[in-house]
Amino acid sequence: MHTPTPDTAPANRIHHAVGVLAPLWTSWTLETLREQGPLRAPQLRSAMPWLNTATLHQVLLRMRASDLLARPERGCYAASALGQDARPVHRALASWHAQHFDVGNAWRRPDRVEDALSRLRGKGTVDVLTALEEHWPLRPGALCSATGLATGSFHYRTQQLLDDGLVTRLGSDQRFAYSLAPAARGLAPVFVELHDFGRLSEAAAAAEHANERSAVASRAHAARQHSPAAPRATGLFSHPDQPPPRVPAYVTALSHPARPR
Repeated sequence: MHTPTPDTAPANRIHHAVGVLAPLWTSWTLETLREQGPLRAPQLRSAMPWLNTATLHQVLLRMRASDLLARPERGCYAASALGQDARPVHRALASWHAQHFDVGNAWRRPDRVEDALSRLRGKGTVDVLTALEEHWPLRPGALCSATGLATGSFHYRTQQLLDDGLVTRLGSDQRFAYSLAPAARGLAPVFVELHDFGRLSEAAAAAEHANERSAVASRAHAARQHSPAAPRATGLFSHPDQPPPRVPAYVTALSHPARPR
């Protein structure tokens, strides 16, 4: 496995990329929109008939929040620039899956991508694979320390990786060391593409956040300019408040009559 381009935290970008792309039906939706162009929700529903309306709505909301979708017109959806940038990741994932997990020719590419991402998502997955790539083989205690996972999370994650065919053990006893399975050693091109997509996704998220802050600041400025209560003085204490006029005591008494007992 090849470490991605030098960075302060390359694993974090891979984590981020997997978090954006791994949720169920994300790859199917992007692939459908890339193949068929902008579609309305009913058209997407027809293209993916296994999804009900409520589930599709949740998928679209999640993908819009991740900047994967664009709205060329009201009620219409298309892959955003970031959604188009996911194409190299999908190609690498589908190729890796076909090479190591080919269980028949009936798999469509989005299915392969979804299944490949399901093997990479989950807390600690990338950390375990990265630690083994750098130092394998590692005994359970050393591997747990290298990943920083809690004991329970570590055992759950390594068992999942064993089931998914990404790690192996050098013996049947639980004391034996872990090593990378052949499928994990073939993840180099996948991790490179995930790392690059993570960089693009982080940049898109930062730009979106900056735009939101700018819009909020602009609205606040406009509100201050048009508010009748906006202060006109140059300083906070430029015009001291005048004391309110004194109200005669008998007027106050009339406005607040005593309560009967």
